[in-house]
Amino acid sequence: DLALKDILPETEPSHIDDTFNYNYTKLFPSGYLQYETSEDSNLKVAYSKRVNRTTTFKMNPFREREHSETLEQGDAELKPEFTDLTELTFSKDFDSGNSFYATAYYRYTENLVNRVNRRYYDEIREVYADTVLDRVYSNVGRGQALGLDIGGNIKVTDKWRNLIGTNIYNYYIDGAFDGKKIDQQSFQYSIDINSTYEFSERSSLEFNLSYLSKRVTAQGEDSAFYLPNLSYKHTFLDGRLVATVQWKNMDLGLLNTNEQRITTFVPNEFYTTTNYVYEVDMFLLNLSYTFNNNKNKSKFIKSEFGKREF
Repeated sequence: DLALKDILPETEPSHIDDTFNYNYTKLFPSGYLQYETSEDSNLKVAYSKRVNRTTTFKMNPFREREHSETLEQGDAELKPEFTDLTELTFSKDFDSGNSFYATAYYRYTENLVNRVNRRYYDEIREVYADTVLDRVYSNVGRGQALGLDIGGNIKVTDKWRNLIGTNIYNYYIDGAFDGKKIDQQSFQYSIDINSTYEFSERSSLEFNLSYLSKRVTAQGEDSAFYLPNLSYKHTFLDGRLVATVQWKNMDLGLLNTNEQRITTFVPNEFYTTTNYVYEVDMFLLNLSYTFNNNKNKSKFIKSEFGKREF
């Protein structure tokens, strides 16, 4: 009689629990020096070193199917990002209620985490399918940004106020993945605009726009991405009842709002591009009533973990 062990091939026992250890000892100093050049302007120099621990999503080692062409998984041994930031800021307030700031900065990131792709192989290192890619999150090397952040408050009239900020920087990624060198560089920028017009003490109209330019990644680029929104607020009953109408992700079929194309490629190996299109032209009506106008002085503990995971 043949035993069962003689029929089935020998297999290694599966490991359910794995423990990964990563210990480090580092100083994380921060500080700034400020000099008042006049009563309404000042100059500030600042430095800080921070650690950015990645989310559990990017560390999940179990492979899942993102879509028909891509499998996705995290890396349980991802190292945290260490960032050094040096800033030089000039700010000035004006009698008219306007203000201006300009910040020149240099940011250096070690153990940069990026989304990267490779052709999917099975356990014996044979190609599983020519049309399927393995998407992983990996420490790809170092990231450097040298830029200028400028903006301020612009008060056109007592009823019309604007907040504008622009960040322009040169971004450079230097590292390696899967035995291949990574050398990516480009000028990138972002724009944030918030404009509020008060028709009266009880009603106001607010427009805001967030715009991100095309950005390079370790293996490709992400297209521009922007979100314009408009909201109208009106109060009743001495401010107890507040009605807000929001027009989120304004598009009307004329723009590419809330839409982004993600492209990754390795020459002579693969090229993939996916255009992610999300909801646009959403109208929301919100009504709130306050029974007690006394301000709530309670302070709740914020969960950084939950916020970042979302």
